[in-house]
Amino acid sequence: MVVGYGGRKIIMENNDTSYYGRILIKALATHYPDNYYILYSPKNEHNKRLTTIFNEDSVRVKFPRNHIHNKNRWYVSNGIVRSAKAHGVNTFHGIDDGLASGFNGSNFPTVFTMTDPLYRSASGWIQRMLMQRRARKACKFAKRVIALNEVDRQLIIDHYHVNPDNVEVVYPCFYEGCDESVPENMFDILREKYHLPEKFILYKGRMNSDDNLEEAMKLLHELHDRKISIVLLGYRTDYFDNVIKEKAHDLHIFHRFKQVDKVHHADITAVVRMAQAVIIPNTDRARDLYKLINAQRTGGLVICKDSAKAREMGGDGAIYYNGFQDGADQLSDILETPGARDNVLRAARENSERFTGKILADHMIHIYRSVLMHRRLYQE
Repeated sequence: MVVGYGGRKIIMENNDTSYYGRILIKALATHYPDNYYILYSPKNEHNKRLTTIFNEDSVRVKFPRNHIHNKNRWYVSNGIVRSAKAHGVNTFHGIDDGLASGFNGSNFPTVFTMTDPLYRSASGWIQRMLMQRRARKACKFAKRVIALNEVDRQLIIDHYHVNPDNVEVVYPCFYEGCDESVPENMFDILREKYHLPEKFILYKGRMNSDDNLEEAMKLLHELHDRKISIVLLGYRTDYFDNVIKEKAHDLHIFHRFKQVDKVHHADITAVVRMAQAVIIPNTDRARDLYKLINAQRTGGLVICKDSAKAREMGGDGAIYYNGFQDGADQLSDILETPGARDNVLRAARENSERFTGKILADHMIHIYRSVLMHRRLYQE
């Protein structure tokens, strides 16, 4: 994914895999609507995930011209550089997929963000190696490299040998729908609509082997309150059918186990607030950190795997556990102690103020302006 800034222009690739890019461009278009934002995409395809962004007057999407046969080559070479200059772009910002090679050796202000510095989510080691190679090249000529947290910042400095002065942390923001109000009668309606149990902890996301769902099942088994169930929100996978369901049978908690394929996006806020807690069994990936800050802002009690990243993002507004027994004991104590749950939710709400769209937009615009000013000073 790619973004860039210049006087009145910003560029971002139309990539449906980057949640960070979508919330970034939405925040920028909302709080700095006087700028002109352009999304560049090598594929001329309709993207449902970006529909709300296209409704912004300051956002436009651009594709390679019809006579260009190799669209991906246009994206990574000089083609997109020429397009950016033709559209009056002054600063270019790459997200995850690197920066076009045409920017190398030029004085064009460039910014590069890595949401996953080691590209662990890449499909296969060959793809991971290629993406790291592109990232290493991008880090060499980018005027500013951005990480989503301090742990990733240090990883970028050490792994890609980047000057620490050129690496900044820019926290993501929570989804704007997290602040939506929910009528009191909606909870009963949704409980019946999705056949939700009376008391449950919620897991939302993919159901793969690297999500630590087995540990979540063990944690449920060890809870003091045997009436609490777990609701897994996400599409079924082979891992779910062959491993998770079998684990639920082995632990004798299958009757406290429910899977829901999809909840309408307008109902997510209410479902999170209905849950006794929102569990995040893996906190090493960027998408899990997004879940954490979104759940905190929505009003969910977050219990997550302990890690430096999780504590940096969650602050005092979450429960951190190292093992399933530890997690079960902490969650049980909070649910059984009067006022304890409200105290954690209050701390979570205060912590979420660090991740507003305004703060994200302000910080990013400051970076765009600083690299643009650096070029002007250098030219003078």
